[in-house]
Amino acid sequence: MELPPNARSIAISEFRQKCLSLLPEVAETGGEIIVTRRGKPLAVISPIPAEEPGSIYGACSEGVIVYPEPTKPYFSDEQWDEVVGAWDAGLG
Repeated sequence: MELPPNARSIAISEFRQKCLSLLPEVAETGGEIIVTRRGKPLAVISPIPAEEPGSIYGACSEGVIVYPEPTKPYFSDEQWDEVVGAWDAGLG
């Protein structure tokens, strides 16, 4: 079995013993853990994706913007400052 990048494999018996320390590790590193039984994949432990885009420039890359809370601003003040700064610098 070939593992995806940033993933590692662990036997279910070891996962049972180390579960409470592995879950925070997944959240911090962003890597995945593939839990196996007798060498066969059983489950994938992966972090929950971030809710906000890292940059305002990538937010529209898919062509659709989803507004989870339509009554609140989608971007933070810092993100809008980034856009205005880029516009003023002639990058936008």
